Amino acid sequence: MNEILKIGISQGDTNSIAYELILKAFEDARMYESCIPVIYGSSKALAYHRKALELPSLNINTIHRLEEVAPNRINMYNVVHEEVMVELGKSTADSIKAAETALAKGWDDLQAGRIHVLLAAPSASDIAAKIDAEAVNERKSLKMLIKDNLRIALATDKIPLAEVPSSLTVEQLTEKIKTLQRSLIQDFMIISPRIAILSLNPRSGIKEKPGKEELEIIIPAIHKASEADVVCFGPYSADDFFGLDEYRRFDAVLALYYDQGAIAFQFVAAGEGVVYYAGLPYVVVSPYLGVSYHNAGKNKTLPNSFRESFYLAADIYRNREIDKEINKNPLKKQYFERGSDNEKLDLTKDEV
Repeated sequence: MNEILKIGISQGDTNSIAYELILKAFEDARMYESCIPVIYGSSKALAYHRKALELPSLNINTIHRLEEVAPNRINMYNVVHEEVMVELGKSTADSIKAAETALAKGWDDLQAGRIHVLLAAPSASDIAAKIDAEAVNERKSLKMLIKDNLRIALATDKIPLAEVPSSLTVEQLTEKIKTLQRSLIQDFMIISPRIAILSLNPRSGIKEKPGKEELEIIIPAIHKASEADVVCFGPYSADDFFGLDEYRRFDAVLALYYDQGAIAFQFVAAGEGVVYYAGLPYVVVSPYLGVSYHNAGKNKTLPNSFRESFYLAADIYRNREIDKEINKNPLKKQYFERGSDNEKLDLTKDEV
């Protein structure tokens, strides 16, 4: 694929660390080598942050249409037209609205194919609630937390713990496992991925007595997924699984609720992780960082997570294109399941 990728970046909350991440990340000229960055936001807000943080000037191309983008520089796409008042360290209705406006415009362009991937900078809004509501409602999407070879998918996201058991069904959990397998194959080029499933109840893993949800939901879902040729194992008790580094034996882990996966992930990733929304027809990522209002304007934030998100988004998009190319013209089946000895094989006929 020779086309230069256009990576859309929604500005996030203008009162948070979002613009600090963007500005610091693009101080590295290598960020421009194979991609064209397009920031959806406000050039005035970006300039304000650069001056407040006393950061070096960057080569910025301010545009009002995507056709005006240029390589080897930041393309600042002004989509927040009203005057933006930056109040560092505060959550305001205006800063949240500006973040949502930028994200919505980036999402529209992504769906229309005008950009290749979308990177959402930190915002107080829940990105998953803003993108592809239909896919989320149909439970086809899957949030993944990624740092190098550690990939933790979340069967449920940020819901009250008391609601987790009732939100899990055999069918829903089976579909999550299948979605995770497809993502590992198509997005990460892992030919035969190994997936670990965590237990819901404490001390209810493979070596312990399973609880009610393990017996009625998790184990049946693992069996159904295995019957569909998914290589998956479990359920594993989360404490021993992460405490004894068992996760290193697998290509991905499916956690049953947010804290179960996120706490272990934060410990391993140490502020450099990526959130990836698998299962969607588009590539959407964000840094595994909050808005960190308490650090806004203090020049303390490192851009590592943002850079990881940027490069991972580009890699996933290219992996998907390679996967499409590989599977574009599959060979016809050149054998019969069963038949008499005098049957002849005709390779000129299309398979029914």
